[in-house]
Amino acid sequence: MASPTNKFKYESLQDRETITRYLEALREGFENGHLRLAWKDSVLELEPEGLIRLDVEAKQKDDQMKLNIKM
Repeated sequence: MASPTNKFKYESLQDRETITRYLEALREGFENGHLRLAWKDSVLELEPEGLIRLDVEAKQKDDQMKLNIKM
């Protein structure tokens, strides 16, 4: 099993359905109070609770879109 880290990064090319499922899994993790992010040898477990600051930033330039969500 991979050892826990304090940083997680994942990049891939996905269709909208796959991205929707990924975001749904994140929503479920927030609802349950436990998110486990894992890819290759990187694992990060988060346990959000109480009030959480939420920052959302979106940009679009030509056909490129960027969405940043920070908690």
